[in-house]
Amino acid sequence: MIETHPHLSPDELRRLYGWAEMDPPDPVTAGQTGTWRIIYHAGRYGVDDGGVIKIAWRDVSDWGTPQFDDPAAAEFASVATTGPATLIPRMERQRYIRPWRRCITIDVVDDSLKAGDTITLTLGDTAGGSPGSRAQTYGQEAFEFRVAVDWCGTWVYTEVPSPVFPVISGPPARLVVVSPTSAVPGQPTWMGVRVEDLWGNPCRQYDGEIHLHGGALQGLPAQYRFTPADSGVHRFEGVSAPSTGTYRVTAADPANGLAATSNPLRASTSGSLQSYWGDLHGQSEETVGTNPVSSYFRFARDTALVDFIGHQGNDFQVTADVWQRIRHQVRSLNEPGRFVTFLGYEWSGNTPVGGDHNVYYLDDDGPLHRSSHVLIEDKSDIATDCLHIRDLYAALRGRQAMLVPHVGGRYADLNWHDSRLEPVLEVYSEWGEFEWFLHWALELGWQVGFVAGSDDHKGRPGAAWPGSGTFGVYGGLTCVQAPALTRQDLWQAIEARRCYGTSGARILVEATADGHPIGSAFTAGAAPTIDIQVAGTADIERIDLFRGNRIVDTWPDPLPRRPDRVRIAWAGQRIRARKRLVRWDGRLSTDRGRFVDVEGYAFDTPAESLRLVEDRLITWESVTTGDADGIVFGLEGLEDGEEATLTFQTGIVENTFTLRQLRQQPIIVNAGGVDMRVVFEMAPAGSGFDAAAQLLDRQDVPAGTHAYWLRVTQTDGHKAWISPFFVTLNGEDQGQ
Repeated sequence: MIETHPHLSPDELRRLYGWAEMDPPDPVTAGQTGTWRIIYHAGRYGVDDGGVIKIAWRDVSDWGTPQFDDPAAAEFASVATTGPATLIPRMERQRYIRPWRRCITIDVVDDSLKAGDTITLTLGDTAGGSPGSRAQTYGQEAFEFRVAVDWCGTWVYTEVPSPVFPVISGPPARLVVVSPTSAVPGQPTWMGVRVEDLWGNPCRQYDGEIHLHGGALQGLPAQYRFTPADSGVHRFEGVSAPSTGTYRVTAADPANGLAATSNPLRASTSGSLQSYWGDLHGQSEETVGTNPVSSYFRFARDTALVDFIGHQGNDFQVTADVWQRIRHQVRSLNEPGRFVTFLGYEWSGNTPVGGDHNVYYLDDDGPLHRSSHVLIEDKSDIATDCLHIRDLYAALRGRQAMLVPHVGGRYADLNWHDSRLEPVLEVYSEWGEFEWFLHWALELGWQVGFVAGSDDHKGRPGAAWPGSGTFGVYGGLTCVQAPALTRQDLWQAIEARRCYGTSGARILVEATADGHPIGSAFTAGAAPTIDIQVAGTADIERIDLFRGNRIVDTWPDPLPRRPDRVRIAWAGQRIRARKRLVRWDGRLSTDRGRFVDVEGYAFDTPAESLRLVEDRLITWESVTTGDADGIVFGLEGLEDGEEATLTFQTGIVENTFTLRQLRQQPIIVNAGGVDMRVVFEMAPAGSGFDAAAQLLDRQDVPAGTHAYWLRVTQTDGHKAWISPFFVTLNGEDQGQ
C-alpha cells in the first residue's frame, strides 16, 4: 500500500519520513559503466525493526540489474547503514507499483534506525573487483530512483523526495542520413542527418562538421557544421531532384571516422501516390514510456524525421488529464504537408478478452473507452469502459475510428475481428518480429494489410533502438502510399491497405498485381502477375511471393551465393506471450583451418555481438524475439581436398557440419517454440540495392479468394512485409 500525504509540503515530508540523494549527483551518460551511491536519510519517525526501504525505477529501464552475491562480477551492489540495524537487500522485479517495478528491497532487521541515520545502496561497487554497473542506455530528461519507506513495518509505504537526474547521450558513433522516399523533379524537398551515440541516442551536444554528397541533387551544401541549436539533427530544406530517377545521399564525418548513405529518394512525375513514413505506436512517461508526451511528438518530427506519428498509451494509465494532454499535442502539432499526428490509445485488455489493440481516431476528440480502471483513481467514468473487445467494437461502430491488433506484452486474440474497424494488423515492433501473427490472420480469412511500429517506451518514436532490456529489435516503420500528407489521405490509404511495414529501414517498394495497387481486392480469371520494384537500404537478398501462408515464387531463383562465405542465422521466439525472448549465446569451432573476415549478422544492439574471434573459435551473445541474428565468416588455411568439421553450440541447438554439405544445400534445424530455428548456408550474395522482378504463381490454384503478399529481405537482415492483394479466382484450374 502506498500512503500519500498531499497536505504535507516537501520540506515537511523530508522532515517526517526522510529523503534520498545520489552521489555523484551529475548527469549520467547513457550506457556508461560506473559507481553510484543512493543514500537514504531517515526522518523523524526513523525506521522500525521490520521496516523496509524500496528503491525503484521504471519497468522499461535497462539499467544493469543489480546483484548482491558476487563482488567480482558485473552489477555487484552493496548496502551499508550508519545505524545499529542489519540490512538484507535483494533485487525484485514487479514488487512495486507499475511502472516502477524494477525494485531493490532493503529489509531493516535486528534493530531500528533513528532520525539522521542513513542507508547507502552502492550500485556498481568495485571494491571486490566488479567492473561496476552499466547505466541505462537511452536518454531521459528526468531519470528517477524512487525511494519509498515502510517506516513502521506495516507494509504501508511513503514515497520520499528522491534523486532525479538527466541521462545524456554519449560520444558520436553513427551517422544516419534520412530522405523522403518520394519527390517530384524540380520541386523542393528535404534531407536530414542525425548523429547518434553507440546506443542510438541523438548526440545533442555534437558540433562536428559533416561532408555531404548528393550526386545530382541540388540545394544540398558540400559541408555543414552542426550548432548547439541542431541538437544532433539537421534537416536541410530546399533540396531538389533535377530529373526522374533514384537518388541516395552520402554523409561523412572524417574527424570521427563516420559515414552513412541515405535511404533511396525516388523522383518521379508519374502517378498520384507518394510514399510517407511513420510510426503509429509508442508511449511516453505518462504511462510506461520515457519523457513527457510533448517530447514524444517533437522527437518523432524533429529527430526521427518521420512524416506521421501516433501515441498509444496503455488505457488503464491514461487519466482524464493525460488524455487532455495527448489531445492537445495531437491538435497543436498536426501540420498537413509537413507532419501528421493521430489521436489514439492502446486498449490493453488481457488476451482472453481480446488482447492489445491500438485505437485511432481521424479527428482530435475521440472518446476514451478503457479496458479497465485498474490504475485510474478517478472512477467517475468507469461506465464508459469496454471490458471485452466485442464491447469496444460496438462502442466504435459508426465513428471514424480504426483498430490495429498487435503483439506486445499481451498479444491480440485474432479469433475476434471486425472488418469495418480493423483494416490492418501490426506484424513488427520493438517487441519482435511476428510473422506468425499475419499467418494466423490469413488462416482465419481476414482481409487485412500489414503495418509496423516501434511500440517505443524509450522516448525515441520513429528511431527506436531497443537498448538492452525486454525489447529485442529496432522499432518498425509503416510506409503509406497516399496522394498527400494529410490525415484524411493517410487514413483512407490505410483503410485501403495501401501500406506496408518494415523492420525500421526505409525500403521503397512499388508493387502491382495485374496493374492493381497494393492492398487491392479484385476478381481475375487466373492467378495474377505480380510486378515489384524495390530500392533498398542494403543489397536485396530475396523477394518472396506468398499465397496465403505458402511461398509460391522467389526472386532471384536460384539465389546467388558466395562460394567463400558462410552464414549461420538463428531466429524465433519462445512463446507468443510476454516472456518470448530466446537467448542464443554460443560458440562455433573448427577442427581445421582458421576463421577469417568474421562479422556479426543483424545483431540489434551493442548488448548483442561477437565476444571472441580466434583462429578456430568464435563466441557471441545474442537474443531473438522472432527476428534473426547470426554470424558470417570465411574459412582459410585448408590444404587441397582437406575438409573441416565445424561445431555449432548453443543452449538450444547443437550441430556439426562441413562446408561440402552447405555447398550442396542449406541445413535448417528447427528448435520448437514459435518459428525457432537455425539456418546454416553459404552466404547469399545479394542482387544490389535496386531490384525489379515479376513473380508468378505457377501452381494449380483453386477457385476462391486468395491473399497474395510479398516479403522483401535484405542481406543486412532488414525486411518489408507488403500488404496482400486479395484476388478472387472463379475458375477450377488457375495455374499459369
